[in-house]
Amino acid sequence: MNKMTLTVPAKDEWALVMRTALSGVGTLAKLSVDMIDDLRIACDEAFNLLTHQSQLIQHLVLSCELKEGFLLVRLSVERAFASQMCTPVDPEVAHLIIGTLVTDVHLEGDSCGIYTVHMKVPAGAA
Repeated sequence: MNKMTLTVPAKDEWALVMRTALSGVGTLAKLSVDMIDDLRIACDEAFNLLTHQSQLIQHLVLSCELKEGFLLVRLSVERAFASQMCTPVDPEVAHLIIGTLVTDVHLEGDSCGIYTVHMKVPAGAA
């Protein structure tokens, strides 16, 4: 496994599908059970951050890649095209929580809020 991409509807019930896929990816990347659990929790936080922005979201995309001894995980949104007012949600708490669970976290956003969460953990830590 080098790369995996999963696109799901932006509905809360689909968080389970993303967590389950991430568990499989973590197993293939030879992560410890504890690291897989931390990654799943970080994914939940990222999912909640991305789905609770004021901008309408159509889909979430989970992308995972093994690269240079690290598992790179990206959770991003596909926004609805409808023009709408937007007030971004403060991502600081989610950023801090995710940062305690993974090696590195980076948020991408604009004036309407966060649209991508990048996470990084060492692979083969089992």
